[in-house]
Amino acid sequence: MKKVIVLLVILLGASGSVLMAQGGGNMDPAAMRERQLQQLKASDLKLTDAQADSVVSINMESRQQMRGMRDLSDDQRAAKMKEMNEMRMKRWSSALKDEALAKKVAEYYEKQRAARANGGGGPQQ
Repeated sequence: MKKVIVLLVILLGASGSVLMAQGGGNMDPAAMRERQLQQLKASDLKLTDAQADSVVSINMESRQQMRGMRDLSDDQRAAKMKEMNEMRMKRWSSALKDEALAKKVAEYYEKQRAARANGGGGPQQ
């Protein structure tokens, strides 16, 4: 369970960082949404259009919530991130109607984050 929580904390940061790493720190939300949809569809996750749209919608909502966390202390931010990541995983599981698939989505975003951290840039499939 701790590994899942840590993974989710990383994913939350990754979902916001994905767009910034691709030069989209102040990108139009519609463009961000479209980029995320295309990346998910190009992945090996085999999500339907509706599933991909649900994942991206949840990510976009999470990103908006993260903006309010800038002024929190490190401890407060970590606690809030943990809570948000747990909620996002529950929402992914519900939207996808498959907890295992939600975990695969989380792993997909973790691989993207790791690739960016290693200077790899784009999505890894």
